[in-house]
Amino acid sequence: MFTEMKTRLIILFLLIIYGQSASTQVKNYGNNPQAGKYLQVADATLYYEVYGEGSPLLLLHGDTFGYIAEFEQYIPLLAKQFRVIVPAMRGHGKSAIGSKIYSYQLFAEDVLAIAEKEKMDRFSVMGFSAGATIAYYLAAHYPNRVNKLVALAGAIDTASYRPGVLEGLKKRTGDDYEQMAPQLVKERKQLMPQPNSYNLLIEKLKAAWLQPVYVEKEKLEKINCPVLIVGGDRDEYMAVEGFDRIHQLIPGSQLAIMPNCNHVGLLFYPEMVSLIVLPFLQTK
Repeated sequence: MFTEMKTRLIILFLLIIYGQSASTQVKNYGNNPQAGKYLQVADATLYYEVYGEGSPLLLLHGDTFGYIAEFEQYIPLLAKQFRVIVPAMRGHGKSAIGSKIYSYQLFAEDVLAIAEKEKMDRFSVMGFSAGATIAYYLAAHYPNRVNKLVALAGAIDTASYRPGVLEGLKKRTGDDYEQMAPQLVKERKQLMPQPNSYNLLIEKLKAAWLQPVYVEKEKLEKINCPVLIVGGDRDEYMAVEGFDRIHQLIPGSQLAIMPNCNHVGLLFYPEMVSLIVLPFLQTK
């Protein structure tokens, strides 16, 4: 049972349209020459795309199956009011896999390198899944850089997961994930600079996944920017109590629980962006 918190948002409407397009204009998100840019960091070439004008908003995708394209319903809505920068995590899509050991610290440093190139001293950040974890890390470790944080279905440590999830993360290979979504992985491989490195990517991601702590509790408790945490009540990876735990760790944070919504379902919910995320980002 939840503790009663004044800042909590409980959203009472259902997921109505699953997969509805947010825009009639179709862009090739994740492979758009007009919006795409590259940045060379120490051991990898990173790819990212930029849309819209206004105050900067970093949009961070999830890992494994994740990529820039997963935000195709949200970018048109957000780019009307923000300059949206969407990095591709190393090893995903058109970003090189690199040689360094993966960690959420490394992923955050990649994001900051892109922010530096784009001359962004301060920015808001919205992340999904692994992208939300990176967003937590940025707000916790670089508080002078983050204006606002929206975290969609992100974990802060291995204790965040439902029973059995961690065991699945440990044993699955790239081949296993490819069998789950063969067409999607095929499309991702076509973009990868090293298309035969998908198995290697999964093994490198495990180094980040299996770290007991992604963002230290002491750092989370000192986050000083406005934070909106969003989770689905049917998320396969985290129970509602897990989202509430993070909410209680971050002072002044707000929590929204989407009914009848699983993990990936948060990416197909333009009503959520219009009714919850945008008002949160726009509030002074």
